[in-house]
Amino acid sequence: MNLKNILKTIMAACIILAACSSFALADTQVRPTVTVSYSMEPEVLMPGDTGTITVTMQNMATGEIYVEEDDETLDMNAYIANAAIDGNDVIEIPDESYTDIGLLGPGDTLGLTFNIKARDDAPNGVHFLDLEIVGGSNMYDLNSRIPVKIDDRDLKLIISDLPPTLMNEVSSVSVEVVNRRPNEVNSVIVTPEGEGMIFSPSEFFIGAIPAGNRSTATFTLNTMNSGAQAGDVSFTVSYFNGDNFHDGKKVTREVNIIDRHSLIFTSIEMKKSGNRYTFSGDLNNFGTTDAKNVIISIPESEYIVPVQPYARYFIGTLEADDFSSFELSAQVLSGDVPGIPVLIEFRDQNNAYISVEENIDIEGPGLLSASYDEESGSPVALWAVAGIFAIAVVAAIGYSWKKRRDEEKAVQEEEEEDIEFSEE
Repeated sequence: MNLKNILKTIMAACIILAACSSFALADTQVRPTVTVSYSMEPEVLMPGDTGTITVTMQNMATGEIYVEEDDETLDMNAYIANAAIDGNDVIEIPDESYTDIGLLGPGDTLGLTFNIKARDDAPNGVHFLDLEIVGGSNMYDLNSRIPVKIDDRDLKLIISDLPPTLMNEVSSVSVEVVNRRPNEVNSVIVTPEGEGMIFSPSEFFIGAIPAGNRSTATFTLNTMNSGAQAGDVSFTVSYFNGDNFHDGKKVTREVNIIDRHSLIFTSIEMKKSGNRYTFSGDLNNFGTTDAKNVIISIPESEYIVPVQPYARYFIGTLEADDFSSFELSAQVLSGDVPGIPVLIEFRDQNNAYISVEENIDIEGPGLLSASYDEESGSPVALWAVAGIFAIAVVAAIGYSWKKRRDEEKAVQEEEEEDIEFSEE
């Protein structure tokens, strides 16, 4: 037999041996193998929190429950007698143990849940609990240590854009909620508070914030009807760590409110025609947020009646730091009225209706008067006379200029005739 045939024979023998070995291993299990793992909810406790530890056991055996080997029948069930976790000076275990747990068949999984509670004065750090699992039949006992982490860090609130001085306006306030904890928190809610101020919404729901992340709560702050005052604006955050409710620390900022509206009139011009007043000007948005659906009008009263075509004036959206022109008309039926009220109506960012009333003085400088036609209610006759007079003046000037031009032309012609006669 040559060397090549010898090598082929050895290789074939190795292949057959390997195949036989694999079949033998696949059919034979000496005893069940049980793996143990655990999980904790919440992952990190705060002092006083309750939580759960779930211990999971799995029988890693596969195949039949009973296995024949060397004329011997092996039971692949795993028998669990008892399981217990011992507490310590930091963590209490209300339900310490399970007894007579029973059989765990091949491929089966069993979970045991233990309630735990951190003491109110529990220090930060990692604290270990002792786990003991007692096996029956041919199972060995298992002792292990489970780490439990305690961290008292709270959520942090950062107020980013609240100015120290506010007007009678609608402004926007953003609050950053920072999760400084090493685990996720849930059902996060931010609640604002301020005396004499209106917040919208009254609460802001964020939901879950992962560890080391942040979210933003945005509020509309309405101080339109607030008087001049110095007050406090505060924000509080609440959340759940697992099933444990927590109120975070309140963050407070002092603000001063001045008695001045953010929508103001400028460049007011007024014309009077008898008892009819027509005034125009600009409406300016001196605030920090847009005003939507802005409309201005003159409220009707006993002595003041709005007059068309400018009884109302629709502006629309007036952006922050912008202005829009307007024109209004009204009749004043009494001489004892010092001013005309003007109603400003609009909606804020949350579509809430807001109204402001300003007063425009009708006595003083800047008032232009005109004669009044009792029948028409307008100075038509005066303007007609003025127009006729202007036409007459223009005609007289034109006639005078034409006559002077004709005279100059006649003189020029006579001079030319004299020159021609002298040459002859």
